[in-house]
Amino acid sequence: MRWSVVVGGVLASVTLSPILVGCGQADIPTNASTRDFCGEGEKFSASTSFKEGVAAAEKLGEVGTPKNITAGARAGFVELVERVTGSDSGADFKKKQAKLTKAEATHLADLNEYIQKTCDLS
Repeated sequence: MRWSVVVGGVLASVTLSPILVGCGQADIPTNASTRDFCGEGEKFSASTSFKEGVAAAEKLGEVGTPKNITAGARAGFVELVERVTGSDSGADFKKKQAKLTKAEATHLADLNEYIQKTCDLS
């Protein structure tokens, strides 16, 4: 499954048990290799349950973003990780996803664009 598809909304199908983890933009590394960033994104995309999605999002937060990511794409990455790890359940995540601000939606689009340009999605 493609990383960018998740960013576009595939996580709506992730619906199981809750796990909470707090993450801030300052806590997420900015020196990930492109290989690690894209590889962990693929694992995140392959999540088939809420619990797996949260674990994969936690790992994404540990890996962080490459240095060359745009500010908007990084904001989208951080916001996505925080939305997933800060949700109580798949239903809670869906509610949060449905209430994105205009800025959050723009950041998510920026992240999607960055992923499409940077990661091998074949």
